[in-house]
Amino acid sequence: MELGARFGSTITVATVYPESASPSDGHLESLVPIDSEGKTLAQLLDEMQVEARKRGIPSVTSTFLQGDVVPTLLEFLRSHPQDLVITGSRGLSRGRRLLLGSVSSALFGEAPCPVLVVRPDFPPPPADPKRPPPRPRAGR
Repeated sequence: MELGARFGSTITVATVYPESASPSDGHLESLVPIDSEGKTLAQLLDEMQVEARKRGIPSVTSTFLQGDVVPTLLEFLRSHPQDLVITGSRGLSRGRRLLLGSVSSALFGEAPCPVLVVRPDFPPPPADPKRPPPRPRAGR
């Protein structure tokens, strides 16, 4: 939202569901609670629309796709060019990433546009008393 507001961008939210018997299953799944507060994807998208309007973002659209996540997103990006893709990273360990794969890594390597990977907020590591605190970096 912050980048969209800063640059007056439109936002497209793409959600990929596994292949199923019915194309409407993805829309039905958007009504199932997905977060710890019991909110559904549909509710989260509605909240996103409200926040976007508050910030002056011209448009937020959502699209429901079906298939394997990475190939489906890459095909969507080829047929619907974007200026930037923003994806989350769950911070998987090397072993879990090897077993489960990493959508963010695959998009970073194969998307036809720049990719920004946003990591979740992790608590900072404990301070090492032997190491001085990092110096602030000068802006460009």
